[in-house]
Amino acid sequence: MKEKFSKLIDVKSIVTLSMTVGLLALLFCPVEPPKEILALFCTSYGSIMTYYYTRKDGDGK
Repeated sequence: MKEKFSKLIDVKSIVTLSMTVGLLALLFCPVEPPKEILALFCTSYGSIMTYYYTRKDGDGK
């Protein structure tokens, strides 16, 4: 059980860091991406972060 939890933390950390770096790159890079791409990425970022940080343990049903 401890091993599964450590794998979950690793995946959650990797996804969180990579999505945050991607969002910062989109927001602060001098090139302006299409608004649709930015909106899609921001929506994905919000939904992934909400999923990871509001999910309760034991939701395997």
